[in-house]
Amino acid sequence: MKTIITHQNFDYLWKEIAKDNKISQIPVSFDKFEDSWPNLFIEKVKDLVEHKEVTYIWDFSHPEDLFQNYAIIRWIIDYYANKVRIILPYFPVWTMERIDTKWQVATAKYFADILNSLPPAREWKTSIHIFDIHALVERFLFDSRTINAEIHTAMSLLKQEIEWRTIVFPDEWASKRFWKDFWEFDTIVCSKVREWDKRVITIKEWDPKWKDVIIIDDLIQTWWTIKKTAEKLRELWAKSVSAYATHGVFPNDSHIDLALSLDKLIVTDSIPANIERAKNTLNMQVISIKSLVEKIIFHIDE
Repeated sequence: MKTIITHQNFDYLWKEIAKDNKISQIPVSFDKFEDSWPNLFIEKVKDLVEHKEVTYIWDFSHPEDLFQNYAIIRWIIDYYANKVRIILPYFPVWTMERIDTKWQVATAKYFADILNSLPPAREWKTSIHIFDIHALVERFLFDSRTINAEIHTAMSLLKQEIEWRTIVFPDEWASKRFWKDFWEFDTIVCSKVREWDKRVITIKEWDPKWKDVIIIDDLIQTWWTIKKTAEKLRELWAKSVSAYATHGVFPNDSHIDLALSLDKLIVTDSIPANIERAKNTLNMQVISIKSLVEKIIFHIDE
């Protein structure tokens, strides 16, 4: 019997997994004290935590949730779990590899340091599983002496949706990162170049004319790169233009305008808020990470 604890935003995911597998969920109360600090309570400790393998699915969509998530994980470890696995679908900070001035704060490094402080469970090091981390170098921010950090990809979910479409990489970075996942597809590589004070999208390789194309990337923070790439592809007579990203962040509801500019906008529920966003947004689709989470929890081979 395996035990799963979910952040409240991922409760729906546990219910989906429970339909097909013999697992237990620990009820968690995410209340607050009068001073607004978390008042957390977890039930069934003796039966479902002590000497058990426990998975915690962590939603880190909002910075203010850091402490309550961390506190629950420490609690699981301190109450004698044999093995603790943290599934962190979205790793939200990435300034470590992009520091270009001495005053910029290395947020990815310091977030990893917080996770590196997690002690081992009774029998195993604590493990952390992340989907499509923004820069692969960030894996090495985790201290392998204390934490087992594993990086996964959700690109396989997209391959089930597209079949015959042409893949578009919005820049060379995405091409280098993901071309191995789509080697059997026709691909187009774009590039962002600066013309005076503006950035311009150009087509570096191949031709989108009369093709159904889909732009892929690890995340969509705002709309600029995807929308401008889509505009360029339509200028060159692409038949249809869609886009996919594992992580749809969409600050300030930028998904609405972006979806309207595409034939389809596809993201996963690595950020659970996208489920509600898609219900109210034309042309937006959300693919569940359920199968990927199950592979991690139940050690299912590809």
